[in-house]
Amino acid sequence: MLDLLTRLMPADPLRRRLLAIRLAGATGKGVFLSGSVVYFTLHVGLSAAEVGIGLSAAGFAGLISSVLFGMIADRVRKRTLLFVLFAAIAVGFGLYSVVDSATEFYVLVMLIAFLDYGLGPTENAMVATLIPDGERVRLNAMMRTVFNIGFSVGIGIAAVAALSERLLVLIPVGAAVLLGLAAALVTRLPVGAPRKAADRPRPFGAVRDLRFLGVVGVSAILASHITLLMVVLPLWTLNRTSVPPFLVPLMLVVNTAFVILFQVRASRGAETVAGAALTGRRAGLWIVAGCAAVSVTALSDNVILAVVAIVGTVLVLSVAEVLQAASAWGMAFGLAPKHAEGEYFGAFDLHHAAQNIVGPVILSGLVIALGFWGWAALAVVLLAAAWLVVPAARRSAEALAAPAEPQPVADVRGTA
Repeated sequence: MLDLLTRLMPADPLRRRLLAIRLAGATGKGVFLSGSVVYFTLHVGLSAAEVGIGLSAAGFAGLISSVLFGMIADRVRKRTLLFVLFAAIAVGFGLYSVVDSATEFYVLVMLIAFLDYGLGPTENAMVATLIPDGERVRLNAMMRTVFNIGFSVGIGIAAVAALSERLLVLIPVGAAVLLGLAAALVTRLPVGAPRKAADRPRPFGAVRDLRFLGVVGVSAILASHITLLMVVLPLWTLNRTSVPPFLVPLMLVVNTAFVILFQVRASRGAETVAGAALTGRRAGLWIVAGCAAVSVTALSDNVILAVVAIVGTVLVLSVAEVLQAASAWGMAFGLAPKHAEGEYFGAFDLHHAAQNIVGPVILSGLVIALGFWGWAALAVVLLAAAWLVVPAARRSAEALAAPAEPQPVADVRGTA
C-alpha cells in the first residue's frame, strides 16, 4: 500500500500538498467512523438505539450545509474556510472524549456532521481555483484513491484501539490529531491571486437552476451503487441466500481494494461534461448488470452459484462506483459557473446526501420484499437514469454557455 501511495504522489508540490491533506483527513475519519459504534457503546455507555438515532440525525444535519458552505466559499478566502472547517472538526472529535450522555452526543454529532458536509464543496472550490480545467477530474480521482488508503489505515488504528477498553479513548483523540494535521497542512497551500470583480452570485442560485438540479437528480439515482454495496447487498445476502455470513464484511474489503487500484484509470474521458455524462451512462449500465447478477440468487438455492453471483455483483458494482464518481466530478466541475463554483459543488453533493437518506429505506424494502421482481424494477429505473443523464447534462451545459443578461457589478473577491 505504501508503494502504491508513493507512486500516486505527483512531483508537483501543490498537488502533493492537496493529496497529503486528503490522506490526513481520511485517516482520521477512518479511525473515528470505523470505531465510533464501539467507542460510544462500550466507553460512553450509549445504547444501540441512541447511537443509531444520533448517526441518522447527523445525516439530516449535513443536508443543507454543503450548499451553505459552498456559498460561503464563493465569498471568502477558500484556504481560510478550509482551515477553519478542519480545525473545528478536529476540536469536535476531541470533545467526543468527554461526552458522557446521549444529549451531549446528539448535539456534538450533528454539529460535526454540519461542518463535515462543508468540506467537500470547499475542497472542490479550492481545486477549481488552483488546478487547470483539464486536470481536475484526474486529481480528484487520485484524491479519492488516497482517501481509501487513508481510511483503510484508520480502520487498522481503530482496530488496535478496540483491543482494550482503556485504549478506546484513542479513537476520538487520534481522529482529532489527524484532522488537526490536515488543518495545519492547509496553511501550506497558496492563498491564490484575487479574482477580478465579478457579479455577486444570486443566493441559492444553484438550487433554483432546474436544469442543473435535473442532472443532480439523475446522478442521485446513478449513485445507488453506494446503497446497494453498503446496505442492500449485505441484507440480501444474509436474508435471502445461503451464502456464509463471514463473506459479508469481505465485500467492503474487495470494493475498497478495487477503488484504490482503478479509480484513477476510470477517470479518463470524464474531463468534459459530455465525456462525464457518457461515463455516468456506462456506470448506470454496470449497476443494471449488477442487479441482473444478484437476481440469479433469487432463482436458485445453490450455495456455490450464490457465492459466485454475490462476489461478481460486488465487482460489477465496484466498476459502477469508480465510473459514477468520475462522472460526478466531471459534471460538477463542468456545469458550475465560475462565479458560483462553491455553491454549485455543494448542490451537486446533494446527490450523495439524497441517496444516503432515501436509498437504504426504499431500495432495501423494494428488493427484500419483492425478490427477483424487485431487482428487475430497480434495473428498469436505472436504465432510465442511464439514458437521461446525457441529455440532462447537455441541456444544463447549453444553459450555462448561453449569454447571461447584464447584471450590476459588485466588488466580490472570492480568493483561495
